[in-house]
Amino acid sequence: MPERTPCPDCGAAAEITERFTLASTDGPIPHVALSCIAGHHFRMSADRLADSIGLPFGRRVGLAPSLVPRTVQLCIHCRQTPAGFWVSRKNSVVAQRPWCLSCCQQLDGASCVVRPFAS
Repeated sequence: MPERTPCPDCGAAAEITERFTLASTDGPIPHVALSCIAGHHFRMSADRLADSIGLPFGRRVGLAPSLVPRTVQLCIHCRQTPAGFWVSRKNSVVAQRPWCLSCCQQLDGASCVVRPFAS
């Protein structure tokens, strides 16, 4: 079962993806790699990682799946409405961007590809 912890940057749910040690003059130091659901990625000393109730890293308990915070992507165009569609230009290598339904209706269908999140 993956270990979960709050993201050190935004507080969203994060998963520890790797544990490793690095040498130092004081001996080996345990490190972790983690990724959060908002897209942040970190490699850090394990002692710098503390959970939301302040327990040191070694005594952390996993978060229950029902307690994992959820985030909602906002439309990149209006930045107010929750997004539900991926939009990109046709024949482009540019990444898809999240848009809401009302903003998608203003797009030129001949030059853009619009796909729902579920697809």
